[in-house]
Amino acid sequence: MKKSYQGFIYGALLAIGVMLGYLLSGGKSIQTNQNYESEEKISEVISFLLDNYVDSVDHEVLIQDAITGMLEKLDPHSVYITKEEFDAVNDPLMGEFEGIGVQFRIERDTIVVIDPIPNGPSDKKGVLPGDRIVTVDGENVAGIGIENEDVLRLLKGEKGTKVMVGIYRRGVHGITEYEIIRDVIPLNSLEAAFMIDSKNAYIKLNSFSATTYEEFRVAALSLRDRGAINLILDLRDNGGGFLSAAVDIADDFLLKGQTIVYTEGLHRKKKNYKSRGNGIWEDGQIVVLVNEFSASASEILAGAIQDNDRGFVVGRRTFGKGLVQEQIDLKDGSAMRITVARYYTPSGRCIQRPYDKGAEEYYLDFYKNLMLDDSAAWEYNNAKNDSLKYTTLNGRTVYGGGGIIPDSVVMKDFLMPTGIRTELFGSGKLFQEVFDFVDNNRHELNARYPNVQVFMAAFTVPGSLYSAITSGMKSDISPSDGKIIRHFIKANVAREMFDYEAYYRVTLSDDEVIKTALYLLR
Repeated sequence: MKKSYQGFIYGALLAIGVMLGYLLSGGKSIQTNQNYESEEKISEVISFLLDNYVDSVDHEVLIQDAITGMLEKLDPHSVYITKEEFDAVNDPLMGEFEGIGVQFRIERDTIVVIDPIPNGPSDKKGVLPGDRIVTVDGENVAGIGIENEDVLRLLKGEKGTKVMVGIYRRGVHGITEYEIIRDVIPLNSLEAAFMIDSKNAYIKLNSFSATTYEEFRVAALSLRDRGAINLILDLRDNGGGFLSAAVDIADDFLLKGQTIVYTEGLHRKKKNYKSRGNGIWEDGQIVVLVNEFSASASEILAGAIQDNDRGFVVGRRTFGKGLVQEQIDLKDGSAMRITVARYYTPSGRCIQRPYDKGAEEYYLDFYKNLMLDDSAAWEYNNAKNDSLKYTTLNGRTVYGGGGIIPDSVVMKDFLMPTGIRTELFGSGKLFQEVFDFVDNNRHELNARYPNVQVFMAAFTVPGSLYSAITSGMKSDISPSDGKIIRHFIKANVAREMFDYEAYYRVTLSDDEVIKTALYLLR
């Protein structure tokens, strides 16, 4: 009976989803009964299910599933956002949220402060890295199986509201309570910006939010003032965001009147985005770093640099998302993002991967490509579709049909065997042992290494920490493998002690993609 119930509901929802999907596309393929509108038919189906089905049916869930099924039938990037998911989905794009201002993670069933946001409410109250949040408004939150979503629900809140946070700190007896007044907290999309050497600068962006361009501009101007001539812009693992942020950054690299991207859809007229001139970085060389997780706005920016022959793209083939979404906020606090156009790089390429087999196969195909062996992966990253051949501003040949193929393909960021890499990062042991090491020795480490420069020059990974991380690994570790493992351990210690910029400062010295970028700049 249960199986029949699920099948019936799924079939009904699928039918509703397909029907509404066709309606959104104009309803051109639906043969409607002229006695009533299609919308009334949908209401009639739902009403019948609610009044007659053998088991109870949640009306809200039924509607949500119908909308979700409808949008999934359109394309993989048109989605429904419930009102419960709304803030979590949109806050990163807005570049801010309201809360107490801490980066945290859950370690051994306890909320641990990784870093208070500089000048945020918690930072001003004296909350420190390594502090354990054990109570919130007098209620115990440690050792109860708390999840990230629960922590966000407890600590986020409207600006000006108060929350009492109980903190346990090593070396301090008992629990110290802090009354923290929530405020607007920035979510930075710029993770690092520094000089690699006297003339080459590095900027790392993790997304394209409403604040990304201003973050980029401030960092870029500072680097220029420090003598930067060339720039390495790292968009690896950047899944995109606002098209406008990518356009504004590209504008800073291009001469006036050059095409950055254009968009077009059935109900959206062609719209050209061109550079306005007087950009921050119109001179000097540019290298953009990408990988298989670089998508959407990242691909727009990389495509603009590549098609205008403004610089090099280095790394691995990008994800291949060439669809533009608009968000429609609904009255009940939920929303939907629907694809309204495709975007095209300056040469006319649409780099969207095929999705005609459905969303599930679309993402499954992506993950299959991540699992390819070395030779097959090399072939995939360099595969070119001769029927989708385009020409750049200076006459170079580029290809559409599925992601952006870098000018220089670098298969491995770090020359570490796949087996060792999987063991090192897959188990979480590296992060756990590094956290424990820093947490247990924080006072001594801070005294010995007061800043990143001193740390990079003087810190050596202790043998005990290396052994704790590598013990039990099944892979054979050669001396060269051991060197890279120590390199990653040092980088993660730097991140625990300082911030993500410290992490990148350490890792870049052994990053093959960075080495290739610097070679091209020379």
